[in-house]
Amino acid sequence: MGLGNKILSGAFWSLVERISTQLVQSILGIILARLLSPTDYGLIGLLTVFIVISQVFIDSGFTKALIQKQNRNENDISTVFIFNVLISVVCYGLLWIGAPFIASFYEIPQLDILLKVLSLSLVLNALFTIPVTLVTIELDFKLLAKINLITVILSGVIAVYLAYTDYGVWALVYQTILKSFFTVILMWFWVKWRPSLKFSKESFKELFSYGSKLLIGSLLNTGANNVSSLLIGKVISAKQLGFYTQGTQFTDIVFKTISSIVNKVLLPTLSKIQDQREVLVKYSKNIIKTASLLTTPVFFLLIVVAEPFIKVLLTEKWLPAVPILQLFALARLITIICGINVNLLYVLGRTDIALKQQYYKIPIRLVFILAALKFGIVYVALGELIATCIHYFFDAYFPGRIMNYGAKNQLKDLAPVFFINMFISIILYMLMFILKNDLLQLILIPVLYGIMYLISMHYLKIPEYVALLNKAKELVQSRKKI
Repeated sequence: MGLGNKILSGAFWSLVERISTQLVQSILGIILARLLSPTDYGLIGLLTVFIVISQVFIDSGFTKALIQKQNRNENDISTVFIFNVLISVVCYGLLWIGAPFIASFYEIPQLDILLKVLSLSLVLNALFTIPVTLVTIELDFKLLAKINLITVILSGVIAVYLAYTDYGVWALVYQTILKSFFTVILMWFWVKWRPSLKFSKESFKELFSYGSKLLIGSLLNTGANNVSSLLIGKVISAKQLGFYTQGTQFTDIVFKTISSIVNKVLLPTLSKIQDQREVLVKYSKNIIKTASLLTTPVFFLLIVVAEPFIKVLLTEKWLPAVPILQLFALARLITIICGINVNLLYVLGRTDIALKQQYYKIPIRLVFILAALKFGIVYVALGELIATCIHYFFDAYFPGRIMNYGAKNQLKDLAPVFFINMFISIILYMLMFILKNDLLQLILIPVLYGIMYLISMHYLKIPEYVALLNKAKELVQSRKKI
């Protein structure tokens, strides 16, 4: 199978994995949102920041280093596993000690015990990180799809039961822990690799030379991405943070789906041709344009149907989340293209440049968030959008210098799909003033959007659309012959 087909096959199964799990997770999430309060989600949104930051320390860029390294061996893999587990225990201990102080700072006593229990997921996550990495290297996304779907269903159903029986915010805590626990069990059952428990200083030094820059960059990026939640929880309220968290949730489902495909497929496949610059540029262009083709209509559709979507699925108590959802839909669309550009630097082994970009981007985001904070959560979301637009030009600058495919050329390629979707969105948004019924809007508008978009792609003969159809046909035909 050629590299193009490998990318498409990997992307297909990764897409199946993400769509299936996110669809189930979304359904369960909607049920939970109807049962729980904005304050419950605000508390979890606040604590999740500390978990996410700790997770960055646990990984320390080693998994990406393993994927990028072509001559990896058992010592490399075992060394990363031991490091991950040890650091997870350290992070858990620090969060246990720090939990009372965090609760005191936010003047919410309940945060103490919640954080101590929720942090258990860190140790569980460290136990399955290497098996997931090995499956990713082999591009066995079919297995990942199976495991993730099972864990999402099991943990989600239990969480819904707990929420229904008045466990409140604890339903969300147990959902997180149980998902990690079930993933550990299934990963170690299906993946036959077992650690040799050998820690190699040579392997550590080699991998850390690549991963250390990713660690610093990830810490900066994660901190910047979550600083708004920390500040909203302190300056405004946990309830408003709940609206903010829920508003970003559905755009993040799409964003994480595409980002997962990029991280799982792009790095391991393009790393194989990192020394073939012309071929790398060719595939990079196709990936950016194809990603835009697939994701732009989804985000624009979310913008159009945001209000009926929230009212019908989550009830009117979540209406303050509507403008947050709309603003973040645009921001996440841009972030996906940013992420592809950053991953190209990883493929080229230029983690130093990826880190350098963070030094410029972080202050910009902080300035906009701090300036917007006193005006409320909608202005914070607007600040995030403006900062993301500026970040794109930083992310595209260095790939532009290295591969001669920077922001100017990328925007030129992306413009047709963007303006087509903007035109369709305006027409359908105006139609919604005629269709007064929320449920009717939620059913009819997505159908009309899909029809209009496909007709536009077919009539204008967008090259990436035609190429995607042909690749899909080839993949189906090749599978029929097996």
